[in-house]
Amino acid sequence: MRQPKTTPSLLQRTVFTLTFVFALLAISSWRLNGWRFPDWSSWKILQSQPQSHTPEDAIYTMIDAARAGDTRAYLDAFSCSMKDDVAQVIKETGNSAFASYLTRNAAFRGVAVNVIDRPSGGEARVRVEYVYAERNEVQNLYLKRDGARWRICSITGAEQRASPFPFGTQVTD
Repeated sequence: MRQPKTTPSLLQRTVFTLTFVFALLAISSWRLNGWRFPDWSSWKILQSQPQSHTPEDAIYTMIDAARAGDTRAYLDAFSCSMKDDVAQVIKETGNSAFASYLTRNAAFRGVAVNVIDRPSGGEARVRVEYVYAERNEVQNLYLKRDGARWRICSITGAEQRASPFPFGTQVTD
């Protein structure tokens, strides 16, 4: 024997409709007054943490954090004494000033990342070349595996090279 279908009562439909309309009005009023909902990227619990399975991944994670001005993710890319040094600079300059510094210095046009040495399974030396419009900058980074992630332990001083042609110059015969 088949059960008859039950339909929502008039009261249930009215309550649902009124709730929907009030919610819509509330959202519209918030938006008209300039209020914004939080950006999904600020909801850390909903995001999966990027895992750096290779030394290259660790470098790109650090670069992405610098471009976004995310000081927490940038600091998380480091370990050893390098992490303490970066944390001290953040503490001395302030979080927002350091975030501004990161975004200004991440204004390069391109980047090349090459692993140049793997002395062991948990260590790597990486050559990173940043391409700016008027110059190239080369750094050598030393990384160590920390659990499943690679983290930067040290960075050598940047070596600057003048570019023979400005980046983006049209090549003709």
